[in-house]
Amino acid sequence: MALQPGGLSEGQAVIEEHASEDRHPSGRPTLGEETRAMARARIVQGATLALAANGLDVTVDEMAEAAGVSRRTVFRHFATHGELIVAAIGELYRVIDLRIPGPPPPGADVRSWLTETAVALHRLSREVIGRAFWDVHVARPGSSPEVIAALGGLTTVRDQYAHDLGTAAWRELGGKRSPPQWVIDAFVLQLSAFATNALAAYNTEEAGRVSAQILWAVLSGALAEHRQDAKTSRSKA
Repeated sequence: MALQPGGLSEGQAVIEEHASEDRHPSGRPTLGEETRAMARARIVQGATLALAANGLDVTVDEMAEAAGVSRRTVFRHFATHGELIVAAIGELYRVIDLRIPGPPPPGADVRSWLTETAVALHRLSREVIGRAFWDVHVARPGSSPEVIAALGGLTTVRDQYAHDLGTAAWRELGGKRSPPQWVIDAFVLQLSAFATNALAAYNTEEAGRVSAQILWAVLSGALAEHRQDAKTSRSKA
């Protein structure tokens, strides 16, 4: 269930369809299948809460407690700790995918859009994501291959999202082609859960305004540099 770069929630359905030999002839799930699906969904929802509260070092016991089930019940539905972590990551991304803002529309006030976007993302990080992804780059030698793959996919998707937002803002402000990589890096940092946690002393509105102000300064500086380079090139021609 590794995250795929093609979309935030691609391949990440929380409740997997379980094939069964005793499926009802009508094609509808049996009562047993429905019960298992409900139990699995409850466990995943609890796991996402525990992941948001405790980060990627969350234990099976913490996830079971958040779900209101026993450790034994967890392992009845998930073979390993890593499998449950990946399912929880998938559920978080499903929720994120529904709530993340898009790029600025043509003719938008980019500065206002930056503020609205940064506030929305900091709010999402604080209310839903919590500590789940803020330290994704910390080495975890004991992590299972599926968790490592999921985190790698998560980083790819996050970086692509920041790239798309940064590039759209750059072009809306008159920038040509693609912005410098350091502009994209600033978007990655300022719109991340890491920034939300770093700005913990601020509420989400304040944190969003801080990040938006930084990104506006970054874009303004890069555009000024870009125009000066273009002017210099014309004068040499």
